[in-house]
Amino acid sequence: MIRGLMAGALAVLLIGSTASAQLPAAKHLRWQPGQVLLYKVEHSTYNADAIGDNKTETKSLLKVTKRWQVGAVDASGIATMQLSMAALMQERTTPKGDVLRYDSASPDKSTPELKAAFGRFVNVPLALLRVDGLGKVVEVKESKFGPASSYENELPFLAVLPAEGLRVGLTWARSYKITLAPPLGTGEQYDAVQRYTCKSVADGKATIALTTELLAAPKAAADSVPLWQMMPQGEVVFDLRAGRLHSAKLEIDKELKGHQGENSSTKFRSTYTLEYAGDR
Repeated sequence: MIRGLMAGALAVLLIGSTASAQLPAAKHLRWQPGQVLLYKVEHSTYNADAIGDNKTETKSLLKVTKRWQVGAVDASGIATMQLSMAALMQERTTPKGDVLRYDSASPDKSTPELKAAFGRFVNVPLALLRVDGLGKVVEVKESKFGPASSYENELPFLAVLPAEGLRVGLTWARSYKITLAPPLGTGEQYDAVQRYTCKSVADGKATIALTTELLAAPKAAADSVPLWQMMPQGEVVFDLRAGRLHSAKLEIDKELKGHQGENSSTKFRSTYTLEYAGDR
């Protein structure tokens, strides 16, 4: 049970980065064969459920250093990229107040269940993707942590870029399907759209506002709750000179009342931050 919940939370995170340098402003992402990019990600979540006087709360904090290694780049600019985790720290507070923790920097001090679940995913290849210069996933060649659909639910580099290049005020969108894989669902799919607006271009960086919405809400309001984790909004910053993702801050803040009768409610809050940490 613990492993399933943790794996689901971590899989949502394993997505986001890009490449290169030494050239004038880039319209798109640029890849160099052999390049390695590091991104530090921090993801915190809070969940609260109430039915009458019964209330439960859970919290989680995940810190990951994601490593993207660029392999071959074809003539059209599509790169084959390998994802791994160079570092991982996971902390979860259960409804009873127990704190479960895993830290790859000190695995022997970790909760045994988490050490067994997560230790084998650090510093090993987790996914092999083909990604184009707009940030679209062309192919998931291999995925050892989470289903291939997770890279459609949340793009490896968090947003797609417009084909014509970025300018202030430009808007564009990505239509796709959110897939609810276990433990959140059994493969159900929902039509969704991410909308983007270029808010600013300054000092070689472009700031893009991002929102996510369903094209049609589930018939039962409670069925939307598992989808919340895949519906972020916030800002993503691209380095135009280097042709890579630079940083991001995405948030989710949702609440539903009456889903299990009168005086019931469920809340979910999430904050996701990403920072470029260098080429290695």
